[in-house]
Amino acid sequence: MTISNRPMTRFALRVALPVLIVVVIAVVAGFLIVRDMADQVDRAETTSIERAVRAAVNSNLTRLRETHGDYAVWDEAVQKLYGAVDQTFVDGSYRDSTRLGVLFDRVYLLENDGRTVFGYQRGQPAMRSAAEEFGPRLDVLVRSALADPKPFDGQAGLLLDSTGQITAVVVGTVEPSTEALERPLQPRLLVIARPIDAAAVRRMGSEFVIDDLRLVRNPPTAGASVELTDPGGQALGWMTWRPSSQGLEAFRRVAPTAYLTMGLICLTMLFLLGIGYSNFVALREREQEARRSANHDGLTGLPNRAALGRRLAEAVEMHDETGAPVALVYLDLDGFKEVNDANGHEAGDVLLRRVAHGFATICDGVGFLARVGGDEFAVILDRRDTVDRAEAIGEQLIRFFDEPVDVDGRLVTVGTSVGIAVLQNETIRARELLRRADVAMYLAKEFGRNRVALYDPSIDAARAERARLAEDLREALRLDQLVVVYQPIFDAASMRPSGVEALVRWLHPVHGLVPPDVFVPIAEESGLIEQVGGLVVRTACRDALAWGDIRLSVNVSPAQLRNPAFDIVLSRLIAEAGFPAERFEIEMTETHLVSHPERAQAIIARLRGIGVTIALDDFGTGYSSIAYLRRFTFDKLKLDRSLVVGITSDLSARRLCEATVALGRALDLQVTAEGVETEFEAAVLRKAGCDQLQGYAFARPMTADAVGDYLRAAALRPLAAPSTG
Repeated sequence: MTISNRPMTRFALRVALPVLIVVVIAVVAGFLIVRDMADQVDRAETTSIERAVRAAVNSNLTRLRETHGDYAVWDEAVQKLYGAVDQTFVDGSYRDSTRLGVLFDRVYLLENDGRTVFGYQRGQPAMRSAAEEFGPRLDVLVRSALADPKPFDGQAGLLLDSTGQITAVVVGTVEPSTEALERPLQPRLLVIARPIDAAAVRRMGSEFVIDDLRLVRNPPTAGASVELTDPGGQALGWMTWRPSSQGLEAFRRVAPTAYLTMGLICLTMLFLLGIGYSNFVALREREQEARRSANHDGLTGLPNRAALGRRLAEAVEMHDETGAPVALVYLDLDGFKEVNDANGHEAGDVLLRRVAHGFATICDGVGFLARVGGDEFAVILDRRDTVDRAEAIGEQLIRFFDEPVDVDGRLVTVGTSVGIAVLQNETIRARELLRRADVAMYLAKEFGRNRVALYDPSIDAARAERARLAEDLREALRLDQLVVVYQPIFDAASMRPSGVEALVRWLHPVHGLVPPDVFVPIAEESGLIEQVGGLVVRTACRDALAWGDIRLSVNVSPAQLRNPAFDIVLSRLIAEAGFPAERFEIEMTETHLVSHPERAQAIIARLRGIGVTIALDDFGTGYSSIAYLRRFTFDKLKLDRSLVVGITSDLSARRLCEATVALGRALDLQVTAEGVETEFEAAVLRKAGCDQLQGYAFARPMTADAVGDYLRAAALRPLAAPSTG
């Protein structure tokens, strides 16, 4: 018996026991590694939130510094604040700005020795000087601002005000914005401040997605926190938040499965030892590798399109049998092509691997994640609980890109557009469900990217309708069915027509009058906008030749401005019509300025070079930024109807409109008010200082013949003194 058991004993001692020891060590090591990974995740999350909190505070200071630059780097401020202070200018430009405390609630003007020239808080004269309000630490910012005066870059910091409130403060010298004025030898300093109160902390938490962000004055006894200090390094308070335990929670979720898996592996290994462990494992590994190559993406390791198709077909089949709902989340990376073009395909591959890893973490235990191809991914959700949360899961995938992605030491910013199609209470093929999710994803891109769009049958109907309209528009251009009409623009002082705005109209044989806001985007999408724009310019120039010295305004689509040769095309069209370029005016919106500021600045410069004037249209509906008005050399500012509505009955609306007109005039821009519908509105706008008025109160859009008759009749009418209200 002893002899017969000797080979088994030898096998156990030489093979089985070492293998068992290795397995035990591996199990223990695996447990420790997973637990350490969970701890690392929690620590990394805490570090990430700390960075976000610091970024939130710095962002608050940066916004205040930019606001300071708008109020301190200003030719008129130099003229009005040095020497004898112009109180009217101070009241209108600084004191009124503190009333609501939207940008800042306190403002002071200091001599370079720190003495307060004036100070206001919440629209009232300040009870204390700046030094009394903010204490001796203010001197640190004052000295820094005097030692290194930089326009648009005031010295910013956190200080305690006289009430003990932590306050963001920016100090900088009052500087000219152009070379027309020299910098004063004895500079004065502008100080603006805004409290870091509960509302500000809530905004920072919401903007940077930090749960339960709070400001406390005493050092927290536990948990993570970020210390806020004044310019001298003294602690003012601490920002705290609800700590994250995602790593530990993930560990607890996967631990039972991991234990069971390790136990099964141990049993399998022991079993295979008796039947030729080595050969069997080698064969199994080859089979698994072949299966993986056929069903997984070689770059990211995720299931590929073929695997997605099979899994989706299974889910749809299960739906047909049991009625279980299925949702498909389809997403595409926004900005991936730009990363590839700027950094090379290797960087693109690294980015895809990072994104795949992040998505896999989000979808772990939620759904079947696959890389469809290129920069497209899809997630199958086939459990009722996950289908119900499909939109929330899509938002999680979007929030993955809240922070830039590190690609070999370079931080790149991308986003994702997510489309979701849900299969419930109907019978369709897996291919159709995939198409619907893809359609919804492109709808998300159309809505502005970085968002979730749900498929609805109306989407297909709308797309089909837009395609039909695009074909009809192509036919309308071929048959010359688009019509150009004109709305007169009036000089506010004389109420004589000084110009006309050309407007394109399309009378569809079936749908009737199609509004420009419907067919112009279709023209942009279908590549017809160049033809539409050329038709308007040619027709308008030809018609306006007979109207004396009347100026002609034409709206330009952002899609036209993206053409680098637009100035050449426009110059040729004007020249062919024989129309004087100095009477031609381009109206553009802020859309192209925001998305491509450098290109926009270049095209504006080239357009001015051919002699046309430039107007910023629809001011008040977009960003309406002072910075854009200063940066781009516009000739005219056109106020949108939204700024005119209510000026006759709402005092705040009137003040906002008056302030906008004053802004335009301060920047030496002609100001035109659009959408004027009553003489009372016109009187208020004249009093506010508008140069020109346009709207149904005076004239509606009319044909070329009608506008010619109108202009001739207007020239014969005697001048009438306009009402000033």
